[in-house]
Amino acid sequence: MNYLDWISKWSSYTPHKKAVFCTETKQSFSYLQLHQNSLQIGSYLTNRFHLKKGDRLAVIAEHSPQYLMLFIAAQRLGIILVPLNYRYSTSEMLHCLKDVSPSLILADDFKFETQILDLKKRAEAQIISLESFFEKAKTISLDDFEPDFEIEKEQPVFIFFTSGTTGKPKGVIYTNQMMVWNNLNTAIQLEITSSDHTLNSLPPYHTSGWNVLLLPMLHRGARVDFISKFKPGKVLSYLQEQPISLFLAVPTMLRMMVNSKAFEAFKPKKLNYFIVGGEDLSIQLIDAWAKKGILISQGYGLTEAGPSITSLHRHEALWKKGSIGKPNFYVDVKIINDENEEVNNNEPGEFCVRGHIVTPGYWNNTSYTLGKIKDDWLHTGDVVTKDDDGFLYILGRKNQIYISGGENIHPSEIEKTLYKIDGIMEAAVVGVEDEKWGETGVAFVVLDNQKLHEKDIRSFLKNNLASYKVPKEIIVMEKLPKSGLGKINKKKLKVAFKKMNNVKNNFLQ
Repeated sequence: MNYLDWISKWSSYTPHKKAVFCTETKQSFSYLQLHQNSLQIGSYLTNRFHLKKGDRLAVIAEHSPQYLMLFIAAQRLGIILVPLNYRYSTSEMLHCLKDVSPSLILADDFKFETQILDLKKRAEAQIISLESFFEKAKTISLDDFEPDFEIEKEQPVFIFFTSGTTGKPKGVIYTNQMMVWNNLNTAIQLEITSSDHTLNSLPPYHTSGWNVLLLPMLHRGARVDFISKFKPGKVLSYLQEQPISLFLAVPTMLRMMVNSKAFEAFKPKKLNYFIVGGEDLSIQLIDAWAKKGILISQGYGLTEAGPSITSLHRHEALWKKGSIGKPNFYVDVKIINDENEEVNNNEPGEFCVRGHIVTPGYWNNTSYTLGKIKDDWLHTGDVVTKDDDGFLYILGRKNQIYISGGENIHPSEIEKTLYKIDGIMEAAVVGVEDEKWGETGVAFVVLDNQKLHEKDIRSFLKNNLASYKVPKEIIVMEKLPKSGLGKINKKKLKVAFKKMNNVKNNFLQ
């Protein structure tokens, strides 16, 4: 089924058209170069490292055209790419590596030198320098090379790690079939054509870094530019100077751009609209961009499905502010109550999704898969309502995950880490509103050791968790409010936090 190899197709149709460009290195690659370089990488993976269909290939690196070519090569060979979150602590990375048992790890040991040195001491798989890998792959001759591969629709192409509804990251399987139907959904809903041009600034360890715009754009023969790190002023400048037609962002990015000094003079040449998802978007932010003539197409997706599940068409952005739109093509949805009955309009319920865009399950976790996917329906855990016009609105999450800067964070993981600290009797973490990050974490602790200081707690957390998971505030209380069953009442903690209004003497000194 090599009709799934659309890079090969476009290399035949428009061989010399620029496909991707790197803003840092100024390297550009045509569709023909993408095709040929990916064949070299595939040959190198097969002949030098003996990787085969079903093997896992873990990668620790920022996004780039080379990373994309590695994906193309892996897809053709049936090798499963595992983009690791380089913001994870070493222990978190080791958990993921143990779960997927990769045959090889490719790492940017220049940008992540400290992490890689630590991993090399503890990881079981061989770790190879990414730069060295690509340099050697470029020397592979294709003169006598006959590519022999078959891309199968059910074959996994990615394993994305997500916190899900429990603290430990879980590997979500992402297949060729999911990718193709998601590409179609995205291209139809966003009206993508081969003349479109985008800038990709999202990291590769999220499905959004691949499947919201990057791969759907290339599926349509469009152009994608890469910028490895989001900097608001730099991105604003690029969007203004280049003929970028659409841009993907999370609300935190939009907030940072609005607050940038460059925003006042921002006048893009061609930018039609933003595609936004990942967390709630404030009305004020929607209006700020509307004044610049840029509408926002909000949407909804998750690692386990799509991620193109619902979309709010940009022409409806101001009419239905705050909505995630309507279901996209090729996906079934329903909203149910706790009795598994579909609810009426304007009634809250859990959002469920069915279709070819839904994952077959979680890697090495059948029990969790069966708990989330029932009779082909993925139970998302998100609570939504549908108005009388058919537009959907997110109310919150059944679980207690909060989203900070586009990152899913589960309080229980942080709480378990807090309980490892000698001197903490009780701990609870809640997500609260934050102007910059959308939401941020606040930890409430009860101590039996008054010599324990905030800097000690924060230092321990930083050494055991990704930096974005470390709570912004740590508050000491004599006791935590409890429910009638003796459970910590987090709703009361949120109310208490608002009343405290960040009074400094409530914080550890």
